[in-house]
Amino acid sequence: MSNSLPAATFNRTSSGASNIARSFSEITTGVRDRARSNSHVRRHSKNAGGAEVSLWRTHNMFPKTEHNARMRAAEAFEHETKLPGKRNGALGGIGLDVLRCLLRLRGRKDGRLDPTYKWIADKIHKSRSAVVEAVARLKACGFLDWIRRCVPIEDALPDEQQSEQISNAFILLQPATVRECVRRMLRKPSEFVRAVAEKRARQKKLDTATVDDVIAEVQSPELRAILARVRASVDSANPPSGHTEAL
Repeated sequence: MSNSLPAATFNRTSSGASNIARSFSEITTGVRDRARSNSHVRRHSKNAGGAEVSLWRTHNMFPKTEHNARMRAAEAFEHETKLPGKRNGALGGIGLDVLRCLLRLRGRKDGRLDPTYKWIADKIHKSRSAVVEAVARLKACGFLDWIRRCVPIEDALPDEQQSEQISNAFILLQPATVRECVRRMLRKPSEFVRAVAEKRARQKKLDTATVDDVIAEVQSPELRAILARVRASVDSANPPSGHTEAL
């Protein structure tokens, strides 16, 4: 015969003990027990609203034409990395689905991109574990990165958890080969051609600029004032007629 109590009896006993403990805590401290978060903060988590904002603007904001080109380039990358006899390439079918979902979800005005894994899984009708693995493949291939984030818990007591984990901030990236593929699709000039064109434009501007133009482009007001006084002094010492005033 077993000496263990029935499950129902055990649960009632445990519940009663818990109630007694909570009542004693309330009596001694005067504060009702707070509900604690079970979301432990992971290592290297950053406070939300910090670094991800500028990264979103830098990497996640681009025109819709580039959106489509990025997806086609990713599909080409998947095809090129698929070995003979294998079903998937480096990204896999689910990896492409996740990337397509993230491209569509990104904020058009601020680049914001912070869905949960479960939300992505529900959106593409896959399991959460499959999405986690797909996201890892996208990062390994240079298509994606993320920042772990946390937020402080309001009115947390000193002996309670002070922060809780929230969804990651995702950053959309491009491997070098994919970036070149996207450039060709959009018929954009290469980095070298663009650098040469910018250098020629600067040189042409310098060749045709007047002294006033050069002074006007100086950012510092104090330096502009000094240069203007120097120019006025030089002009007074060298009048257009070529003759200085008699002393």
